[in-house]
Amino acid sequence: MIGDVSFFKGALLEYRAQNRWLIFVMVLFMSFLGGRFFQLQVMGGKKYEKLAEINQVRRVRIPPRRGEILDRHGRALATNIDLHRVVIIPHYVDDIDDVLIRLQALMRLTDERVDEIRNTYFDYISDKKKRFREIDVKNYVNGASCPIDGTRLDEVSSTHYHWCKQCGAEYVLLPKTQKECPFDKGALAFSSDGKKATCPVCNRVFVTERLCPEDGTPLLANEHHLRCSRCRKDYSDDAAVLLARLHQFSGVYVRDQIVRAYPFGDLFAHTVGYLNEVTAEEVALHPEVYRPGDLSGRRGVEKTMEEVLRGRPGEEVTFRDRKGRKMAAPTSEPTLANLKYEAAVPGNNVVLTLDVEIQRILQSALSDQHSAAIVVMDVRNGEVLGMYSAPSFDPNEWSGRLTRDRKKYYDENPYYPMINKATTAFPPASTFKVLTALAALNTGTITHDTSINCPGYYDYAGHRFGCYNKYGHGDLQLEKALSASCDVYFYRIGEWLGMDRIEEYAMKFGLGRRTGIEIGEEAGVVPSREWHEAHSRGGFQPGFTLSTAVGQKDIKATPLQMAMLLSEVVNGGFTVHPFVVSRVEDMQGNLVRSLVRQRGEAIGIPTEYLDVVKRAMVGTYDDPDGTGHASRLDSIRLAGKTGTAEARQVKTGVDPYVAQWLAEDHAWIVTYAPADNPTIAVACIVEHGGFGGSVAGPIVSKVIYRLFSAGLVPKPGDGEQ
Repeated sequence: MIGDVSFFKGALLEYRAQNRWLIFVMVLFMSFLGGRFFQLQVMGGKKYEKLAEINQVRRVRIPPRRGEILDRHGRALATNIDLHRVVIIPHYVDDIDDVLIRLQALMRLTDERVDEIRNTYFDYISDKKKRFREIDVKNYVNGASCPIDGTRLDEVSSTHYHWCKQCGAEYVLLPKTQKECPFDKGALAFSSDGKKATCPVCNRVFVTERLCPEDGTPLLANEHHLRCSRCRKDYSDDAAVLLARLHQFSGVYVRDQIVRAYPFGDLFAHTVGYLNEVTAEEVALHPEVYRPGDLSGRRGVEKTMEEVLRGRPGEEVTFRDRKGRKMAAPTSEPTLANLKYEAAVPGNNVVLTLDVEIQRILQSALSDQHSAAIVVMDVRNGEVLGMYSAPSFDPNEWSGRLTRDRKKYYDENPYYPMINKATTAFPPASTFKVLTALAALNTGTITHDTSINCPGYYDYAGHRFGCYNKYGHGDLQLEKALSASCDVYFYRIGEWLGMDRIEEYAMKFGLGRRTGIEIGEEAGVVPSREWHEAHSRGGFQPGFTLSTAVGQKDIKATPLQMAMLLSEVVNGGFTVHPFVVSRVEDMQGNLVRSLVRQRGEAIGIPTEYLDVVKRAMVGTYDDPDGTGHASRLDSIRLAGKTGTAEARQVKTGVDPYVAQWLAEDHAWIVTYAPADNPTIAVACIVEHGGFGGSVAGPIVSKVIYRLFSAGLVPKPGDGEQ
């Protein structure tokens, strides 16, 4: 019994000791907890109150500023405009219908666009993963600059206009009695019902009643107060209007947007190209480079110099409160304050060899032609001074601004404005005789005084091959045959040379393969016996050689290649590599890389043979029987070769006028100047234009005269290489 009492006394003492330790630990813990609460709520209260306001931490990718494309004198051919885009973040919107009603009036949104935004909103708001995604309301919202070419807008008296909620088109209300444009006094072109009129000068569209002429929807009144001095269009500072009222909208934000612009419109479209949004396939192929929504070069220099121009994106971390408002970074919290900001690295500028003034001359020279192209090249090194293809297109439209109507216009245009004819391969016709003559001389097949009789035709292998002069040229030697462009003479020497020998020399001069110029181009075709066996029905036929010798049938070359060939003939027989990119500069104008090329290796044609052919090309203009004689100039001596390529086409279902145009041949001419000491070569093709000497000849003569008169091209002795 006594033992039991002792046991219980010992247990009680041990329990009391453990209880004291437990109380001590609890007091210590509560003291620590109380101290921590005091630190957080009293000492650090303001700090954590600020952190509690942060509703979202976002990493924002900063797109780089794309490098500009400049002409040889530094004028911007492709530049960047700082515009804006309006977006909605569903999570922060209180009343989507109220927001859309207000935005429709301010941003001139069509009913269809409003419905699209509303449907996207409900799709995103129902998904927790999407509710913070931005919904584009409108892109290319302009501020104080023209959204087309970046020109600073001028403030003018308010211009009242009306717009349609159904189609989005804008119209100016016109009194029914007025027949001329109130802005420029141009004669208006009215629709058959007299309700709609268009001014051919300023391109404004007028209506005589407040109903949309396309769908009958009542028009809504509005006004513009800014005007672009370059394109003459009227605008409003939509970004400023929205920013002033942004406090009235929940979940609506105005983002900065860098937009590509082409100030000279269609003047450089085929060489400069345009931008467009990357595809899903491109993003998947280059995930380290592109993200959805990025832009990439699609044609011309924009495409081939993409890596140089695009730059490198950066990243910014932003903090937003529960209403989506941007907050300053909390510098008192190292974990958040040290989130890195990585600046975007801008792309480099690309300087071209082209000249705005030269391009304008080329454009003007081809203004009356349905489809044509012209190339001006420095014969000494292959530098392309000018290149224009007609008709052209507006790269501003194709860089995200293309409407359905304009897309339809480009798709249905029978003259194919999207194709660069300067780098498209056509049968070169008699311009190819220059090469046939050199091949025959260099192989000893003929000499300069070899005489051949032309009765107006040549019978060969059971077929009669006619000369364009059906009455014949009589007895001719090489120089006269080339200047008068006798087909029979070249049928004969083509027969003596053979198909493969012609192909060999064509390849020596760079035909049949791409030149390497920094824009898209076709390689052309130089047929051989083997080529015909693979591509021609029935294989190679002997008569194919005769057609090739005079530049007809299957042989094809681009105007760029023919300018290159002519340059190689007149520069002493050295290869040239055509180029349109002169150098790469950084944003400050410092040289990064020079891409100027010099003439290459000797082709292997003796000077005496080159001189024979050059004398013959001088005769093209100087000889009264020369095919270019009517286009000679008194002030500048010219030399070259004309050509007329058989190109008759028959298409069903086309306009009769287009069908008649398609029935004509292609008109060619290649010319160099000055004849005695050449600095430039010019190649021109007028698609379905007719006879080369009478159609293409005057165009090139006019161009050369204007180029030298204005001092836009090198004169003999300038920059000798």
